[in-house]
Amino acid sequence: MKVNKEACIGCKACHPYCTVGAISLVEWEGKKKSEANQTDCVECGACIRSGVCPKDAIAMPELEWPRKLRSHFSNPYAGHLPAKKGAPPAAEPKLNEWTGRISEGMTAIVVEVGRPGVSASLRDVQKICMALAAVGVEFDPGSGVTALMTDPATGRFSDDILNEKGLSVMIQFSIANNALPSVLRALREVSSRIDTVFSIGLSNRLDGSAVIPTASYAEEAGFTVRPHAKTVVGLGRSKREGE
Repeated sequence: MKVNKEACIGCKACHPYCTVGAISLVEWEGKKKSEANQTDCVECGACIRSGVCPKDAIAMPELEWPRKLRSHFSNPYAGHLPAKKGAPPAAEPKLNEWTGRISEGMTAIVVEVGRPGVSASLRDVQKICMALAAVGVEFDPGSGVTALMTDPATGRFSDDILNEKGLSVMIQFSIANNALPSVLRALREVSSRIDTVFSIGLSNRLDGSAVIPTASYAEEAGFTVRPHAKTVVGLGRSKREGE
């Protein structure tokens, strides 16, 4: 985002709407004007969508590669980053009754990197992906993050995007339940080498006694387990109906 300093009156009305605290007052021609720090700004568009600027001084510039990646990971109106050409769309775990993505003995995992107020650099996302690849993770080919990898076998990105960032970057993959301990250990280790936060979503089929099969693995790895469920009710036909 850019602030037109000629129009800005320095009222600070836009400041609370910045999701990463990137807008501040600066001296400009002897007056206090708002300015968006371009290093910290994630191009989420929240400041301009708020409509609070009395002078319409905030504008979204035409974003070029690789900076436009920031909007894909931050602005809900920018849409998800596309998968690689020919890759099937990523099947969300919460839609499992429709997609049948999660089979018995498997865990679908989403590592969500970054949060409002913190954000996440793609350099840190690469560190996480490389740590996961080292323990045998095969990333979801339909994910936009996987599309950014120059080599999914190593989790490495191209150097030109590493300084970009976003509010929320999703790493998606599926593994066998018995492989979960090594994945969780890798995530625990890499957490000390990144300058952001992440949460881990584990999706399983429950066993006959309604026990979450992977909860004990997460607890043993030192993660706090919050067994929340997300149910999506829609008009899609259940995959099970055709089985």
